[in-house]
Amino acid sequence: MELLAPAKLNLFLEITGKRPDGYHTLETVFQTVSLYDKIKLKIRSGGINLTCSDKSLPVDERNIVYRAASALLRASGKSLGADIHLEKNIPMGAGLGGGSSDAAAVLKGLAKLWKLSVSKKEISKIALSLGADVPFFLSGGTCAASGVGEKLHKINRTAPASYILIYPGFPVSTALAYSKLSLPLTKKQKINRIQNLMEQGLGPASWGGLMFNRLEEAVFPLFPELKALKGELLRLGCLGMMSGSGSTIFGLIKNFEEGRNIKSALSGPGRRIFLVETV
Repeated sequence: MELLAPAKLNLFLEITGKRPDGYHTLETVFQTVSLYDKIKLKIRSGGINLTCSDKSLPVDERNIVYRAASALLRASGKSLGADIHLEKNIPMGAGLGGGSSDAAAVLKGLAKLWKLSVSKKEISKIALSLGADVPFFLSGGTCAASGVGEKLHKINRTAPASYILIYPGFPVSTALAYSKLSLPLTKKQKINRIQNLMEQGLGPASWGGLMFNRLEEAVFPLFPELKALKGELLRLGCLGMMSGSGSTIFGLIKNFEEGRNIKSALSGPGRRIFLVETV
């Protein structure tokens, strides 16, 4: 069985507070896009065997894909097994949710491969135990999310959009980004406006100017090159910002032709640039 695990962008991200357990609460708009990790699943006699195209990645409990498969195996109560091969294309530590997407794809794929009669609710519970944005990837598309990212509201009428993604060649630690955020915020951005326009089926021409990411103010002082990269996009007439806790900077493009022009203008050592559309 072959699966595709898409990357995500945060088109809006505001931090609303911090819980006693240390998790930050937020409001965000998630969007899956056409940049994929590829996963191959095959039944084996027992246990989980994970391999990966990126040899720097661990293939045991330290890997979220391994933890996802193990959690589903435990929940099944059966002695099943799977060979899992992960082909990484989505950069890591990039704010694109690659690991979470891989975990969600493996949960759904193995439930089918093993012919398990688990409910969506059970799968969602396992997904949340793995990470706050894993439940989103079970359905993907466009979603408004709150809580720690687990309370999801599907936005069904979203108009298609195209983006340029620029990975600068280095990751940003999510924990570091959140630790540098000054709370409480005096003035919070509201998700309602961008969400309402999207739910009307309006395109990015109507809501692009409302894209926002609170974590930029925590991350940009640490990595000035990311702020400069966003500035380069804006100078090229492209509305852009950071996705998640970084390090990817993305911009709205009218079409891939415009994207290719911007790509050639921004190409540089270490940078990986992708042209994607909503999925």
